[in-house]
Amino acid sequence: MTQRFYLSLLIIIALNVTACQQAISPLANRPDNTAVIAAQTAEQSGDYLSASQLYLDLAKAVGEPQKSQFNLRAATAFWQLTQLEQVTTTLANVNPAVLDPTQQLDAAILKANIALINSQPTEALAALSPFDLTYTEPTQKQQALELKIQAYALTQNWLEKANSHIMLDPLLTDSERTQNQQLLWAALMSLTPQALDLFNPGIPPAVDSGWYALAYLVKTYSANPETFKVALEDWKRNYPNHPTAPELYEQSIDLGTTQLKDITDIAILLPETGPYQASAEAIKRGILAAHFNSRSNARLHFFAVDTDKQTGLSNVLQEYQRAIEQHASLVIGPLDKESVQILADADNLPIPVLALNRLANDSNRQNLFQFGLAPEDEAVAVADYATQKNYHRALVLAPNNEWGARIAAAFNSQWLQNGGVLLNQANYNPNQNDFATTLKPLLGLQASEQRYAALRQRLGTSIEFVARRRQDIDFIFLVAKPLKARQLVPQLKFHRSGQLPIIATSHVYEGYDNSQQNIDLNNLIISDMPWVFNNIAQSDPTYIALRNDSPQRFEEFVRLYALGADAYHLIPELNKLSHSPELSFNGATGVLLINSSGQVTRKPRWAKFNHGLLDLLPLAEPLTTLP
Repeated sequence: MTQRFYLSLLIIIALNVTACQQAISPLANRPDNTAVIAAQTAEQSGDYLSASQLYLDLAKAVGEPQKSQFNLRAATAFWQLTQLEQVTTTLANVNPAVLDPTQQLDAAILKANIALINSQPTEALAALSPFDLTYTEPTQKQQALELKIQAYALTQNWLEKANSHIMLDPLLTDSERTQNQQLLWAALMSLTPQALDLFNPGIPPAVDSGWYALAYLVKTYSANPETFKVALEDWKRNYPNHPTAPELYEQSIDLGTTQLKDITDIAILLPETGPYQASAEAIKRGILAAHFNSRSNARLHFFAVDTDKQTGLSNVLQEYQRAIEQHASLVIGPLDKESVQILADADNLPIPVLALNRLANDSNRQNLFQFGLAPEDEAVAVADYATQKNYHRALVLAPNNEWGARIAAAFNSQWLQNGGVLLNQANYNPNQNDFATTLKPLLGLQASEQRYAALRQRLGTSIEFVARRRQDIDFIFLVAKPLKARQLVPQLKFHRSGQLPIIATSHVYEGYDNSQQNIDLNNLIISDMPWVFNNIAQSDPTYIALRNDSPQRFEEFVRLYALGADAYHLIPELNKLSHSPELSFNGATGVLLINSSGQVTRKPRWAKFNHGLLDLLPLAEPLTTLP
């Protein structure tokens, strides 16, 4: 009995000792208070490098939850040092399950930041989605909302972006709220009236409800000023203390009709690398010259658009959203067609875009204007010019490639629409130098030779013969680049074109005087932009500034300089031109009009080669008539 009692007592003592050892084991892993204080001191003083190392050392010496807490502090210090790889590595050693809710949100904020830097908005939203921010501490809440706003912008989720701006607004200072409300309003303006009505999150007089209700009014009634005025008064009664500033919706009404006045910020979306780099740089110079000569107080913001022509992938939507966040009222660009198409296909364009290229279709898209040096415009201009000169029957001579087909098709369409007759079209091989086999059938010389051969065979004797071209031609439309034009014009004359007017687009001319080289183009009539003609351009201060700035390459890029200058000068004219197709603007690239599809079309000036130099034709001077 006694032996059994002592045996039981020994077992109880052994169990108690084991339990005590387990209970006090964390005490052996408690952090060194001195090291903790040192890490905190380094962090508070801004010595994040020392702080990060001290926190990592502390994490190695303890168990959970302190291990994850110290790794989180180390990751935060690495973030302050912008050592992103170390942030990611250290966060991998953090177990969110052992952290308190505040620490869990800190870790999620770091993960969201890294995801956004890596252009992964979906991952950023996934990191933040578990957290209800309603009762979160203000600083943390602001950080999380700002990250959500960035992610929603990249995913084009305008609804949630607007909601996040609304939640963020009361956390900001007065100056910060101005910018936040502008971005909020831009997001709301990206939604349809139906979406604004359906997803209105509250009822009067709630602030969030007021934002949606006001945006709905602007989207629905802004085109009808009287109706909008009545609806706005009703809104003010329902939301008497709403924080919105009147200039927000007033500006939106203006932008909705593209009434671009008093613009303070303009975004320019152009490539900085790739095949369009040189063209983009010339356009940029033209924009800057126009800007400085206008003495405008507007701020220009340049964004690099990167487009892969093989895959069609482009960052244009992200750069467009960045432009909105920089308070831009209008975007100039992009330059490549792929990026223009992406914008044309976007759900909504909150601020107007003046694209520097043209799409093939004529679809009308609100807030998208297309302005470029489209060769089709010049082909249309040739057709219209010939119609004004009372010509009726035309021949077309174009290269047998895609570029030539585009220009010829544009001319043919306009010419037939004008009531003209297309007698014949020939396509030459631009890799050849002798075009006799192409020109003879075009001009009808083969038919003349066949008639001569038949007559000689019938008569059985040789007779004097001079081949004659067909006599029902009023003019020839020539599509060519400079070298081919200098070969084709003399050969046309050799093959009996005689006094027939030959009309071409600006593509036959390199843009600068060279009488010896262009002597073969004598009597050729071409269209070109005003800045090509010195006696017109010298009165333009923007032209003079550019010529003085880069005289060595001026002629090479003069047309692109003019495109940039006109893009800038068009900004205050977009509203009236787009609403009145009969109105025009005298620009560096020509007389500009905007059609019903939002395309900027150009009417060029006309000139004739004389002794190898271009002589500007008077506006009312007719072409040489047939004898």
